[in-house]
Amino acid sequence: MNKDFYLRAARDWTDDSYDIMVTPSLTAKANLHYVQEIGHYRCLASYFTERANLASYLIVYTISGKGYLQYNEKRHTLQQGQVFFISCMDYQYYETDSDELWELLWVHFDGGSSRAFYEQFHLARDPILTLNAHSPVPTLINELLELQIHQDARTELLSSQAIVQILTDLLLHTLNRNQESQTRFLPDSILQTQLFLKDQLHEKISLDRLSAQFSISKFHLAREFKKYTGLTPNEYLINLRINKAKELLKYSEIPVQEIASKVGFDNVSHFINQFKKQENATPLSFRKVWQRPK
Repeated sequence: MNKDFYLRAARDWTDDSYDIMVTPSLTAKANLHYVQEIGHYRCLASYFTERANLASYLIVYTISGKGYLQYNEKRHTLQQGQVFFISCMDYQYYETDSDELWELLWVHFDGGSSRAFYEQFHLARDPILTLNAHSPVPTLINELLELQIHQDARTELLSSQAIVQILTDLLLHTLNRNQESQTRFLPDSILQTQLFLKDQLHEKISLDRLSAQFSISKFHLAREFKKYTGLTPNEYLINLRINKAKELLKYSEIPVQEIASKVGFDNVSHFINQFKKQENATPLSFRKVWQRPK
């Protein structure tokens, strides 16, 4: 806990509400995602929490009623079926609506790749998600609760697994946020760009060329391509080239210099460096390991 940890709260909830404090093992802290505290609240009218500088991540799911979250200088309304995911190092203030009392499931956690999940989630710059009816998130939080109530030798492993499932589902929801009306995830413009890169991987391809090819701003293209594929156009092209090179190294006797040219590298040294960066092996050592015996 940071020395500047700040907390102010009104712990105003019904008698059948509960929370569970958890002390993870040193093994869990070093290797797993782990629960720090978890609970189910049925809030009464004066409930609120104000906090900053706590080394923890927090996911809160609204079962019913209404709440409010102040985070990153914005105020959000929380309604049934919505979830928020925040870092408790940042200032946060959340409270119940005094007329529509808030019922919530929540979990404080840390460890593993929690930070990476958080950073990826907040690329969308919105801590709130409206989950669809089939989301496993509320069920998984309830399972986490049960795991902490009835602990055994499996608890920490199963808890880590459940946290990763929750985080993965939240990230998938951010990616699908505006895709409900489409039959596939990738827009046509991104599909066409991918096909063009695959077909022309042996040529010199710049962002300017892609912009001209598809009559689109290169900045918009770069942003959308990264959004939908997770890679920049150049990173995607390099992966295509390395994949093709691996195929040729494995199934042919073509010299490395010729392979470099065939997959779009005009400098064999640059090809070798890129290949080693991606595969942690030179093209020749890759060929030695993978090429079929005569």
